[in-house]
Amino acid sequence: MQAEKTHTVPESWVDPRFVQITRKEAARILGRSPTEFDRMRKSDPECPQGFKTGADRSCSVLFRLSDVYDYSAILMDRYSGKNA
Repeated sequence: MQAEKTHTVPESWVDPRFVQITRKEAARILGRSPTEFDRMRKSDPECPQGFKTGADRSCSVLFRLSDVYDYSAILMDRYSGKNA
């Protein structure tokens, strides 16, 4: 018998305001490619800009999970009236 897969639910103590995710993860949550997400960051002032992990140009950019969730809600609100 195979073990039944279950969805894992984050523990109640995990607060998305303090979870840091990568650019690729943020793009995936929004249903966009990383390149499209980069374009959104440049053209949409409401899109999360993230924060660098250091001062060097090559440092990665991380995003607060709650900011990505909030932006997703903005996008859904923005476009929900156009498809109704």
